[in-house]
Amino acid sequence: MTDAQWFIDSARKQYNELAGGVERHFESVATQLRDWLPEGFQPPRPPPPPPRTFTPATYWNHVNRWVSRNTALSAGIFAFVGTGAVLVFIQRSTHVKKRRARKSNNGARTEAVVLAGSPTSPLTTAIAMDLERRGFIVYVITSTKEDEEHLRKQSRADVLPFDLDLIHPDKAEGQMQRFHHFLSRHHHAFDGASAHRLTLAGVILVPDFSTVTVGSIAQLSPEAWATALNAKVLHTITVARHMLPLVTEFKSRILLLTPNVVSSLRPPYRAIESTVSSALGAFAASLSSELSLQGLHACHFKLGNIEIAGSKQKRDEIKRARSMPGTSIRKLHEAIFDALHSSNPSRTWHVGRGSLIYDLIGSWMPSGVVSWTMGLQHAPRNEDQQTPESEDSSSDRSITWEKV
Repeated sequence: MTDAQWFIDSARKQYNELAGGVERHFESVATQLRDWLPEGFQPPRPPPPPPRTFTPATYWNHVNRWVSRNTALSAGIFAFVGTGAVLVFIQRSTHVKKRRARKSNNGARTEAVVLAGSPTSPLTTAIAMDLERRGFIVYVITSTKEDEEHLRKQSRADVLPFDLDLIHPDKAEGQMQRFHHFLSRHHHAFDGASAHRLTLAGVILVPDFSTVTVGSIAQLSPEAWATALNAKVLHTITVARHMLPLVTEFKSRILLLTPNVVSSLRPPYRAIESTVSSALGAFAASLSSELSLQGLHACHFKLGNIEIAGSKQKRDEIKRARSMPGTSIRKLHEAIFDALHSSNPSRTWHVGRGSLIYDLIGSWMPSGVVSWTMGLQHAPRNEDQQTPESEDSSSDRSITWEKV
């Protein structure tokens, strides 16, 4: 036997003796305790767990039970609350909607708009200023030096005159080619900036109805008819014709703005205005049909009573005090922007107080009922048949746009 084996056996023997001694000691202590405790004694059992109780019904359970008992009333409440929430959300989202033209990465303006209307007209000026504030480059068609001077007095860097000679077709073609080249070439906002190109967002046609002659058909001269048809109808059609190639290439929109109240009711002594408005409406419908074949859009804005702040005369203020106020021109600005940027704009837009209602009245009510409603049952007694409105055919009448 080796020394290692002897050492291991000796250690195991000592461990066994120690374990046996400890076990005998605990058995002796247990025997003494059993002898000391009285007979029949048992240690107390642990207390039983508390009985399982259910918590009272929550508020949500009460609500569920009430809804189950009042199904019809609950459906009405939910419908009312849901509809109100949707309307509030739509109103807030529409109110806070930002209508701004697109810009390049360096912040330069990239969308151009051609505005065809009298530069001195309050409506044309208001539309041009609003489009410029929204980030468009506005080109206003001018024909005289006075029109250009009027635009320069506005002190707007992005409201520019666009000289288009509609009398000489060859000259007009050259001017359109230069404008096309200007839109197509690369532009730099500043030295070192990345190049960008312009795009034509739309062409806005605003015939000026402020100078339309008012009077009976018997007294309207052929010259008055020719002047109105040439200046309002033919001029508008010619501008649209020259712009159509650019509209087709840049996938732009054409917007036509005409007053709608007089043309819908067709009252007496307004034959020229009713005829011009109807002719432009028919032109807008045909133009929209043709452009739709190419996937393009033409929108006809039928305008009612629209107020333009800062351009009212004393006589207009007196008339307005006796009638309902017009719609703020802000509604027109927002509608024009939406028509330029909407993916699928409507063909017809009614903007301004009385535009839609008078359109419905003129379309569905008999002419006799319309005349009776307007109080036009009898012709004037004076032989010249001049109406009080014939004195109000100045340029200020374009501010309210048809107040009947």
